[in-house]
Amino acid sequence: MSQAPGAQPNAPSVYHERQRLELCAVHALNNVLQQQLFSQEAADEICKRLAPDSRLNPHRSLLGTGNYDVNVIMAALQGLGLATVWWDRRR
Repeated sequence: MSQAPGAQPNAPSVYHERQRLELCAVHALNNVLQQQLFSQEAADEICKRLAPDSRLNPHRSLLGTGNYDVNVIMAALQGLGLATVWWDRRR
């Protein structure tokens, strides 16, 4: 089947999640990976693994609405076999 003159070939679609609550880390991971791989529950499980003996988990919001720190993002990517590099421009 031929395309009309001047028609653009089908561009690949871009996966995008809109911000909800304080789940920016979850949305950022899914957007970068271009599929829904992580949920709030998955991020909470990572938090529990990072601080198993902590009553108040230091890696997320006290209210349970998200606001995960960078350690959760790095652990999530590492769980997929991806590496992250901490970059500090002061060095």
